[in-house]
Amino acid sequence: MKKKYKILLLTAGILIALVLLAAVLVSPLAKRYLERNGKELVGRTLRMDKLRFNLFTGNLLIEGFRMLEPDDSTVFVAFDRLETGVKLRALLNRRVIVRRIALAGPDVALYQRGTRFSFDDILAHFASAPDSLSTATEAVADDRPGTPWEIGLYDISIDGGHLFYKDLVLDAVWEFNDLGLTIPGVYFAGPRTDVGLLLQFAGGGALETELAYDMEHADFDLRLRLRELALDGLLPYLRQSMRAGEVSGLLSADLNLEGNTEHLTDLSVSGTADLCGFRLGDESRNPVLGIDTLRIALRQGDLRESRYAFDRIYVSGIAARYAIRADGSNNLAALFAASPQTQSADDTSRSVSTEQEKEVTADTPAQPDGAAEPSATPLRLTVADLEVRNGAVEISDRSLVKPFDYRIADIRLRCRDFDPDRRNSLTVDARMQRTGSARIRWQGSLSDLNDQNILVSLSNIDLRDFSPYCEQFTAYPLSKGNLSFRSQNIVSNRYLSGTNHLDMFDCTVEKRRRDHEPEFRIPLKLGLYVLKDKKGHVKIDLPVKGNLDAPEFSYRKIVMKALGNVLLKVVTAPFSFLTGHGDNLTHIDLRPLDWNFSSEQYARFDRIAGLLREKPEMKVSLTQRIAYRQALASLAEIDLKTDFHRAQGDSLQPLSLIDFEKIQAMNFKSEAMHLFADSLLQTRGLAAAGSRIGDKAMALYADKATAQLRQLMLMRDKSLREYMAATHHLAESAFRIDTLSDEELHAYAGKNRYTIAIEMDGETYEVSSPEDSEQTPETPAPDGSAASEASEAPNASFGGFAPDTDSSSESGTDTETANSPSQSETPPTGVSTPDTDGSSGSDTSTETAARF
Repeated sequence: MKKKYKILLLTAGILIALVLLAAVLVSPLAKRYLERNGKELVGRTLRMDKLRFNLFTGNLLIEGFRMLEPDDSTVFVAFDRLETGVKLRALLNRRVIVRRIALAGPDVALYQRGTRFSFDDILAHFASAPDSLSTATEAVADDRPGTPWEIGLYDISIDGGHLFYKDLVLDAVWEFNDLGLTIPGVYFAGPRTDVGLLLQFAGGGALETELAYDMEHADFDLRLRLRELALDGLLPYLRQSMRAGEVSGLLSADLNLEGNTEHLTDLSVSGTADLCGFRLGDESRNPVLGIDTLRIALRQGDLRESRYAFDRIYVSGIAARYAIRADGSNNLAALFAASPQTQSADDTSRSVSTEQEKEVTADTPAQPDGAAEPSATPLRLTVADLEVRNGAVEISDRSLVKPFDYRIADIRLRCRDFDPDRRNSLTVDARMQRTGSARIRWQGSLSDLNDQNILVSLSNIDLRDFSPYCEQFTAYPLSKGNLSFRSQNIVSNRYLSGTNHLDMFDCTVEKRRRDHEPEFRIPLKLGLYVLKDKKGHVKIDLPVKGNLDAPEFSYRKIVMKALGNVLLKVVTAPFSFLTGHGDNLTHIDLRPLDWNFSSEQYARFDRIAGLLREKPEMKVSLTQRIAYRQALASLAEIDLKTDFHRAQGDSLQPLSLIDFEKIQAMNFKSEAMHLFADSLLQTRGLAAAGSRIGDKAMALYADKATAQLRQLMLMRDKSLREYMAATHHLAESAFRIDTLSDEELHAYAGKNRYTIAIEMDGETYEVSSPEDSEQTPETPAPDGSAASEASEAPNASFGGFAPDTDSSSESGTDTETANSPSQSETPPTGVSTPDTDGSSGSDTSTETAARF
């Protein structure tokens, strides 16, 4: 018995010794094995300062652990200390219970180059290794299939961690310091799991997470609390889609995410987000957008339904800068232009993408004909309270003849119950650069741009700030004035109907620049001067209409064209505008053979004088224009008929009214008239250019008629000049009569009239319509009589004893300026009786004779 007892004790002692020996040797052996076979196990060299494992308590301690990079010199992963404790007896009941996992000082360095990461070799190593682990796992799973394994991990913590990430292509660096993780327990057999994570970012800020996860139903409730994350690290990623040179700001958020891991699209999001001190700059680090405070409160966000309901979006201190460069480009277009990084990435991935597309196409079964693609759920967005305060916009334009800089400040926006799919009402208020304010009210729906109503109101805007645009488009600088503007534009079925009301006060325009060719030829200075009322206001209404789908549609061009049309209308019809008369005074019709004026003509001269009194800075010039050949033919006809009448009676007696009527009643084409003309031609030794009576009259009286016509024109100009000076006391500097040269007079082929021109600051604008000057008068009739317009003038009276009439005609042509020659106060030489410019024979009007 004693012998058996001794053997038993010896055996037990040996076993205990072996266990103790194993407990002592297991740690150094395991450490040596891991360090020698690290590359076979994980594909990397492993180093550690200490490894201790207690076979009795299941506790594991590792200190000074390092996993090296493939170069066996650079550290990939390291940590200062790892402590774990496993309940070994629970393994017998198919339970894995880890009492504690404590990791201190972990340090990980990750690098990325394109699509490759610094740990790709580790993944490749496990992918190529024999599948012994999976085989063993399957064997264990086949054993006692009715009892699943339970896994519980308790008291998980990470303290003092450090994570470094760098994208070698983008030169983007993300670094996290003082990483902290706290997980009370993780269960893989049905109980609910609570996980807590705390990340401290190297550049400032922290991320704290709380996760409640139901392993049985796969439901999760995740809360994310982000505190003051510095956005500087986003710059390399922004450069993938824009040419940004600077980004900064602090982002904070408190979000709740609820969902199910088996149906990730059924995700519900709520919470708040805050952005402070945001700044975005272009490649030259010039500011483009800045936001002092942005606060968003999301009541509910449904990822599957694409429905997001915001309680409030609040923006304070938003500042935007829009800069137009000298070449016409702008900073916003340049900011969102394709960056060089994006272009190089596109070039690199184009071939890969093509091959992938081919593979996907080959592996994807063809859809049957008529099969419809699944439609995306439309985005539904609502904002209960949208507010913007203290906004500012800076506009800079270097594409103009002079630089333009303007700042709109104190921008305020407020909108309740905003919904892009419904009709909204939104109001924007702002303060302009020097003085004045602006208000914009919009009513409409973003989902239906065919139905919009926009009202813009500007009050007391200093016009000097917009002088660069005025010079660019009209060549006139603005030196003074305020503007109030009200515009309403309604869009219905893609058709714009708008009205614009301008009220400018004390608007002062300088002389037009001669060194700049404007985009629009608008007589701005004169037009504004005519439009200005006695109180210094200029009020203009500009209707705007157009089809938004028309390729040539441009709101700016439509407004500028409408403004130009108004100014041109005012300049070309100033008398009608100022007096409010329906009949526009664009010219004064003349009878070429009258030396004096009718009462209607004097009334028109009075209107011109009234304009000059009301607008003393303007000057008016009149130019007499006569259809020269027609007038000569009429005078030659009258001279021939008069001599024919005198030849039949006492040639020394003055002609009476009865004589005038007889002369008018003469048939200019009669045989007697032809015989009389032939006798005169024979007596004077002249030859006619033709056999018509008109040709004979011109051969006999051309020189006389020329002198008579010139003298008639001089007498008319003198009479008008004297009337304006004596009656209206107009100085020669305010009212001038210009005379055409002989060449200009002979070349003129328009209507008989005084054309009117308005002058201001050395610039002259023709009042009359230019198309009338291009009308060619009727040619002489086959019988040689004067053309129709001359024949319509009933009477020409020399000596002032016969009143005159005038006819209605259209406007004349451009003003031509010449110095007036000396004028005679007596009727034309050789004319002692009134002459008519009516047509010959029975066509002569009897109205003239009745007026003597």
